[in-house]
Amino acid sequence: MKFKKIALLLALIQFLVFACACAPGGSVKPSGVTLPGEHKTDIQKSSVISLEQIKIGVILNTNRTDGGWSQSHYDSFMNAKHELGLRDDQLVILEDISENGSETESALELLIADGCNVIFGPSAGHTDPIAVSASRHPDVYFHQFEGQTRDNCAIYSVRDYEAIFVCGYAAARVSSVDQLGFQAAQPTASVVRAINAWATGAKYANPNSKVRVVWTNSWYDPAAEKEGANSMLDSGIECLGYHGSTSAVMQSAEEHGCYATGFHIDMKDYAPKAVLTSFVWNWSPIYVEFIQRIVDGTWTNETVYKGIEEGCAVLAPFNEDLMNGELISECEDLVKRLKDGEIKVFLGPIYDNKNNLILDANKEFSDLEWIGMMYLADNVQGDLP
Repeated sequence: MKFKKIALLLALIQFLVFACACAPGGSVKPSGVTLPGEHKTDIQKSSVISLEQIKIGVILNTNRTDGGWSQSHYDSFMNAKHELGLRDDQLVILEDISENGSETESALELLIADGCNVIFGPSAGHTDPIAVSASRHPDVYFHQFEGQTRDNCAIYSVRDYEAIFVCGYAAARVSSVDQLGFQAAQPTASVVRAINAWATGAKYANPNSKVRVVWTNSWYDPAAEKEGANSMLDSGIECLGYHGSTSAVMQSAEEHGCYATGFHIDMKDYAPKAVLTSFVWNWSPIYVEFIQRIVDGTWTNETVYKGIEEGCAVLAPFNEDLMNGELISECEDLVKRLKDGEIKVFLGPIYDNKNNLILDANKEFSDLEWIGMMYLADNVQGDLP
């Protein structure tokens, strides 16, 4: 597998693409780079690429050791590579690709020029460039996290809210006060969904629970996260929820003698005296399924959703030093009931924290509705920025 520091290469690709667009008659183009309009045939849903000919290209918006989102995808690609028996040269991961349209498009051109015939974009911030690139290269299979469906681009997501619900439940059960806190990254639908699922789990454990949300307004800002966590813990809050990719919130909780639930990966090592459990992504089943569909000739652009029952939404081992056996048994029972469908995290009636009816009684959100969730639950204190 290749890991490339590609600033110069990206700059070269950008220059070459620009030069080709401006060249009289379009007669000059870089070798191996396909330009818009050159393809004459669309991808065939049943077209087959043998496993030996598969070459996967991935763009990450941070790096594989970021302690959160990108690391979860990196680990999942490594697991998928092992499960499928791929060679090292069949997986190319580009790291630290900013969510800037031109840089992302150049990175995608670089991957395709390198022979990648399957592309994954795990960051929602790369949605628009992925869509543009998919239009340019209709014979390449694209996959985008919560992105835009195209003839040759499928989107995917994880029903994360069930496992996050259990994190909120555990937090409310260990807290001796009703007031809880949540340090949140950006005000996107996936983060809002995490807040609401965590707050709903807390309310299931304690109907009087309230969750104060503090926004970082960044995907990676340890200093701002530490400041937000400290402000909540200094106010008397004993347990925090989290959506982010640093160790700051976990360490702040430990320094205060309080508790927190981690996110993206198992964060216990960051603060073993504070972390109750963590919500952990496992993207491998999704990645393996997409690749297998291509190999089998059964690929379509149908959106793929998987959740706790398929092992994509996972809870890290419960911290036995902080949670007693009774509570761990309760949480394990919750997981079973969620898998069996006995408990529905988002079941109407649901009101937001402005007392607006969001979902009618006995109704559930459709996939499009939960994936685009942009309200705050009735026991959440705060606003969307």
